[in-house]
Amino acid sequence: MKNFTLIISLLFITEISFSQPFEGGFFAGMTASQVDGDTYGGFNKIGLSAGGYITKEINRNSNWKAELRYIQKGAYSKPSDENPNLYKLTIHYVEIPLMYQYKIHPMLLIDAGISPDIYLFHKEEDQYGEMDQEYRPPYHHFGLNGNIGIYYTMTENIMAGLRSSYNLIPMRDHASSQTYLLNRGQYNNVISFTIYYHFK
Repeated sequence: MKNFTLIISLLFITEISFSQPFEGGFFAGMTASQVDGDTYGGFNKIGLSAGGYITKEINRNSNWKAELRYIQKGAYSKPSDENPNLYKLTIHYVEIPLMYQYKIHPMLLIDAGISPDIYLFHKEEDQYGEMDQEYRPPYHHFGLNGNIGIYYTMTENIMAGLRSSYNLIPMRDHASSQTYLLNRGQYNNVISFTIYYHFK
């Protein structure tokens, strides 16, 4: 937790120090995620996302945006009649999305960009409790994601956004350490719904 607090503090100090000529705000929302490359399918893992952002106008219809985002990702499979096993993976990250935004309508924005991430910690559980990590592949400490999103302006200060995010490099290797063509390991696949509050 000390490392987590230090990372958050340093990133916020950096953001604030460079944000004076910029506009910005805060956001919070929910994520639905899965891990591509494991044996579980579906966006069943619900998590949280929150942070702050700054924007810089390029012209009347476009902006640059940088975020500092805490986000939960992972996978979840609940027991069923066909499969009584439980699986739950929660991975905690700090991301720094760097996005280009374009206004396609007075009320609608789209954006795209990349987000370097920093792995913080995780918890992996089955029906017997927390799983032994000794023989499971470790998580990569740094990663990179591709993002695309759409946003609707609700009021002068409030915006709702829907974003899809996918690992551009694996977040950890397969348990077997085998690779095949573009399948290099396990990848986070995340959909997030977020409410933004913008300071004018």
